[in-house]
Amino acid sequence: MPGDGIPRVRRAAWGLLRFITPRFITRGYDYSCESMEAEGPCLIVSNHVTNLDPFFVGLALGKDPPAYVASEHIMRLGLVSKLIDKLVAPIPRSKAASGAGTVKACLRRLRGGESVVLFAEGDCTWDGLTHGVFPATGKLAKASGKPLVTFRIEGGYLSRPRWSRSLRRVHMHGGQVGFYSAERLAGMSADEVTAAINADIFEDAWTRQRAERRLIPSDRRAEGLERALAVCPECFGLGTLASKDNTVFCKECGANSLVDELGFFEKGSYFSTVAEWDAWQKEKLYELALSGGAKAAPVFEGKFTRLSDGNGGRERSEKTRLALDPGLAYVEAGGRRFPFDETDDMSMVKTDRLLFSADGGYYEFKSNNAALRLVLLAYGAHRAAAGSREEKR
Repeated sequence: MPGDGIPRVRRAAWGLLRFITPRFITRGYDYSCESMEAEGPCLIVSNHVTNLDPFFVGLALGKDPPAYVASEHIMRLGLVSKLIDKLVAPIPRSKAASGAGTVKACLRRLRGGESVVLFAEGDCTWDGLTHGVFPATGKLAKASGKPLVTFRIEGGYLSRPRWSRSLRRVHMHGGQVGFYSAERLAGMSADEVTAAINADIFEDAWTRQRAERRLIPSDRRAEGLERALAVCPECFGLGTLASKDNTVFCKECGANSLVDELGFFEKGSYFSTVAEWDAWQKEKLYELALSGGAKAAPVFEGKFTRLSDGNGGRERSEKTRLALDPGLAYVEAGGRRFPFDETDDMSMVKTDRLLFSADGGYYEFKSNNAALRLVLLAYGAHRAAAGSREEKR
């Protein structure tokens, strides 16, 4: 029988969650969902909107507890991590590092009779749009020999944006979009499966909001936006934005934009949505990376940690500083310089942790500085510019 190998303690924990979660979700969030039609072990792929997405998907599942793929940072919380591992047994995924071990773990759990829930974008959306899943997701689905179910969460971005400091409680809905049997998957190429997943789980919060026009019940609709937006459209300052109540503004030039009751920027602003602003700032940073002409070198204070040196070693340092070079070519932390050209990958957890792989090690910089995402955006811009230069050769 599917899931026969699941320990009793996990079944008991799942039963308790299935009892408690609906009461918590309906009290704190305006969320509705439809039960999934799939039976037996399957791979479930969903878009990723909020930190509570595992609960939102879980409400649609059956009695057998699934295996969730989760960021490995939850396994570094001491006693709490041990409890999570015992009761939930998640599959850890190290951000900004190779995911080969995660893929193997997913296949092992699927073939062992468990369903696996995967948020294959790898990150909660910053701008309200669903971004492409990992290219290898189609290969994983085909290799599993199990059915694939796609699931989409709608309305979550306006209810609790990743950058927000508060819940807005805008209506959310989750439901199964597609079902692909193992036989159907066998007749598709890996690229076709990945494309089908991307099409099924794609969500554009702004297009939906223009159609549904749901009011956001909050007087702090802009608070926290500087965690997502890092470039001022007026003076092009880097890391100069701040927010208060319903307004995001630049601390250097004073330019400001008001967020209206529907979540859009008011008329007269440079942009109408966070997605438009985010796309623009990525293009601006790309131009700066090509020219090397950034205007500032923001410095963030926080704790820098070497999580692994390639041999499983771990080292923590005292409070240190991370400096972004004006040329967007490297960062400095813990007394070391990490050139972007020698940094293998970079990612963020929530809004306060920057993870990256470099020089055979795996590192974390933790800071409450709102502009920390600027480093991640600068890294992406530098890599894109380097790729453009290579193509022209």
